Amino acid sequence: MAKCMWSDAKDGKDLPEDGDMFANPIQARMMQPMMRIMMNKMMKVTKHDNDCTQKEVADFMVPSSVGNPFLDLPGTFDPNMNGRIKDVMNMATMTKIMMGCPMMPPIDMMVMHRQVMEAGPAPHNKGITWEKYNEHRGYTTPSYTGKEKSPNVGDKFVDGTIYSIDGSESTASLLAEAKKLADAAGSKKVIISFLGITCPFARAYCFQDLWSVSNGVPTLNVYIREAEPCDIFDAGGMHCTSPLACRRRVYSHKNLKERALVANETKKYFEGWMGKGKCAMWMDGMDDKLEAMYEARPWRQYVVEVATGKIIAKLGLAPFNMNGKMKVIKEACADGGK
Repeated sequence: MAKCMWSDAKDGKDLPEDGDMFANPIQARMMQPMMRIMMNKMMKVTKHDNDCTQKEVADFMVPSSVGNPFLDLPGTFDPNMNGRIKDVMNMATMTKIMMGCPMMPPIDMMVMHRQVMEAGPAPHNKGITWEKYNEHRGYTTPSYTGKEKSPNVGDKFVDGTIYSIDGSESTASLLAEAKKLADAAGSKKVIISFLGITCPFARAYCFQDLWSVSNGVPTLNVYIREAEPCDIFDAGGMHCTSPLACRRRVYSHKNLKERALVANETKKYFEGWMGKGKCAMWMDGMDDKLEAMYEARPWRQYVVEVATGKIIAKLGLAPFNMNGKMKVIKEACADGGK
């Protein structure tokens, strides 16, 4: 069977200091429209077109929990599943997802190989297992339904400490920095975005699409614990291989210096559409306190009214029902924060 060839992610020591977010930047950008259509269809977990609830996500991710068969499809898990090391998606399958029928020959288009996990020690070398899913995506499990702790619309946005990514590791108040950003933009609202770029949906198009409907309301980005680190939870298998492979292998952060490195690279990538110097990027501490408080993995956004500190919009678990998420942000920012 034929196979498309792509460059794989490499360790930092094998890379020049400056470079693109993607290992295959030209191909990744050329494929963005197709990936948006395909991934949005794959990760739409409801019949309705709105954002999704925690239970709707759990029902999709663990189909046996609601009596549906487990077909071992991307984004689904089961207590009896085998570990996932390598997945392959060919062009026939991709066109079937997008158009309803296979329109192309079976050329292997997406080879999703969890290379670093495979080469690592146990239990990581088993790949993506039921145990890994529960450890890294606990908010999406059926057992977590009804136990959500993150604040909701109408609640006060609880402040926390954020860290600079400039190498100084200086700290600031999240809400104070959000207010500064809003005041500078002449906005009464601010979007607070918790993120990790190793989610393939995030780096492919999600954050660019959400920014495109924010209508001038500024975004304060907070880089959190890595969404899909290549060494312990390469969930989608697209971190090291595939057209969406990262340029740099991003491991689970061991310290703030490592977190700041990928946060700075993400900031540069975002400025490609936001404009140079227009991406406000901070990071969570190594205690991952903000991530836990806002149940943010792999990424999540809140819209906050600056004067009152109240949450006026909250996205559901990502990366599901992306069109519904865009609707939430678009409606919350319709007035441009004025």
